[in-house]
Amino acid sequence: MKRRTKKQKFDDLADAIQCIREGKKVKRLRAKDGSIPTKPVVPCPYLPEHEVLGLCLGWLKKRKIFHNRMNNGTFEIGGRWCTYGIKGAGDILGIIPGGRHFEVEVKKGKGGKLSVAQQKRMQDVRANGGLYVIVHG
Repeated sequence: MKRRTKKQKFDDLADAIQCIREGKKVKRLRAKDGSIPTKPVVPCPYLPEHEVLGLCLGWLKKRKIFHNRMNNGTFEIGGRWCTYGIKGAGDILGIIPGGRHFEVEVKKGKGGKLSVAQQKRMQDVRANGGLYVIVHG
């Protein structure tokens, strides 16, 4: 696990002090690793991530929108660990009609966590005119 920076520690402390002053339960806004929780905005069925991903791919294919499934991961070969894929990239990448880049990050129905790398990627894509969405089951 990545070490937390002083800024992250102070932010947590400031949030805790504010909660205590307001008489609320002290709760972390972020996990120790910097990830933030995601929850569906509208009610949705609980589906595992792979099923949600399949539904999204089918929806895009049906509408003939150019897209690719992005695989990320690690593997061991000869005692060394190797990684592949773009760190923090969405599960689906594509181009919508008109030439705008989009990325879809898929989470299970009840929600999940958006890692620090995914948060940075989302900011970068949106800052450059792209579309980055998080889809829940």
